[in-house]
Amino acid sequence: MNGSVCLSCQAIERYLGEEESRVHALRGVSLDLEPGSIHAVVGPSGCGKSTLLYILGLLDPPDAGRVSIESEAMSHLGDDELARKRNQLIGFIFQFHFLMEDFSAQENVMIPMRRLGRLSDEAMRERAAVLLGAVGLGDKLRRPSRHLSGGEQQRVAIARALANDPRVILADEPTGNLDTANSERAFELLQNIVQQGQKALLLATHNPVIAEACDWIHEMQDGRIIASHPRGQRSLGA
Repeated sequence: MNGSVCLSCQAIERYLGEEESRVHALRGVSLDLEPGSIHAVVGPSGCGKSTLLYILGLLDPPDAGRVSIESEAMSHLGDDELARKRNQLIGFIFQFHFLMEDFSAQENVMIPMRRLGRLSDEAMRERAAVLLGAVGLGDKLRRPSRHLSGGEQQRVAIARALANDPRVILADEPTGNLDTANSERAFELLQNIVQQGQKALLLATHNPVIAEACDWIHEMQDGRIIASHPRGQRSLGA
């Protein structure tokens, strides 16, 4: 791995809930994501995986600690600037694709580009078509998303996450609703995108096969990362 870092967090703390019943969801979590690397976060439900992704994705603030993207600290930024950074630098993929079901595949991919406001309508349509072609949906640009299969919808969601050419991709159980073949296809697609574009990918997963194919596996338990392993140095159970 090279010495540069796309995204890092140091000593992240996060509490959830009201004062009398609050949960200490994250306890001093630190991570570095390098360009061209894929990191898996694994652990039981409720251990803090999704909470961590939301903080790294600038959707929720940490109660303590720091998040930096390309060496720039995010903690001092206001809501509008955080939203701009999030839309410009981070791509999200969720277990549920959250597509606009009456929008075409192409229109769904254009949504983040419209928010960023850098491209003309023609340029946005062209980029969306290129991205959908890259995920194998070039022949379904104008098909409403509700008429696509589950695997196709998740591929549209992957294309949408790449719309603004983010430096970092965060994925929360991105293959959780897919069958084995579509899970493998979606993950291989993400691997190629990360390696070719020198992006960083952090995914939360319960799938041991996908976790073992990542460059790093980070085990979470009770809000902490209790161990980190490079690929091939640990065998996950089912």
